[in-house]
Amino acid sequence: MSRTIARPRAALHRDVYPVGRVSTEFFLRSFEVIGGLHRDVVSCLVIATLWHAALAGPGTARPLGVRELSRRLDLPFETVRRHVRKLVRGHTCLEQSDGILLAPAVQRSARAGAMLRKIYLHAVRMLGELRRIDVASYRPRRASPPSPPRRLDREQTVVVVAAIGVLLAAMKVLRRSFGGDLMTGLVFTAIRAANVKHITNTAPAAHRGILPDTDRLPVSVLAISDSMRVPYETVRRHAGILVKQGKCVRVGRRGLVAPGRTFHRMTIEATAVRQLVMGFLGELRAAGIKT
Repeated sequence: MSRTIARPRAALHRDVYPVGRVSTEFFLRSFEVIGGLHRDVVSCLVIATLWHAALAGPGTARPLGVRELSRRLDLPFETVRRHVRKLVRGHTCLEQSDGILLAPAVQRSARAGAMLRKIYLHAVRMLGELRRIDVASYRPRRASPPSPPRRLDREQTVVVVAAIGVLLAAMKVLRRSFGGDLMTGLVFTAIRAANVKHITNTAPAAHRGILPDTDRLPVSVLAISDSMRVPYETVRRHAGILVKQGKCVRVGRRGLVAPGRTFHRMTIEATAVRQLVMGFLGELRAAGIKT
């Protein structure tokens, strides 16, 4: 009689969990910055993708067609087309015969400059945290001046391009991990980050395994709503989905926790995040930046 022999699960890379902990804050804060460009999540992702294309090839950036945007975002063609039409009507984007571009006025605006500067600072902060847990060695070339210029220099631009690229890739991983519901994934990410925020910036953040539940502090829906700048009812609804799915638990009136058992079930996602971060470092190295 034949029997099935279970194959042992491949060992995770030792940096999977510490990289996940220190990169989570970057993903959340950078998405929050991009989210300030539009009230709709998909429109924000379209804008970010166009920004990435524009910055990656300054002076030579070509328009992106709706089908290409759909492919890059891993979203249905009709969904992307509908949001592109709204952005064109709102003068955020320009439609040309061969695709879509960000409107020049948008690219030159002070608001856009501030957005890119914030993403740069969030990326540098993550690089500092990666250095602290012995995953990277990047050090900024110089301290940022008190009143930064609107335009980024070459190194800052390289960092921003790589940062937006890894952010967009992470959003795709998150959406796939939560059945296509990006907002549920973002709320989960905010909860998991808040649970261990008191540890992320300390030595235990370098712990190579899943942190024990005793180290996780509950967080309220109101606190998540405030940190994400998302309506309370929206967060409450998605938090309820996470509890129903078993990815989060309620701890009495103290709030929500993403328990360790959830991360034991999300090893594929954890590995994917580490690979994205290592790809981010590799892109910086390819551009001549020591990481």
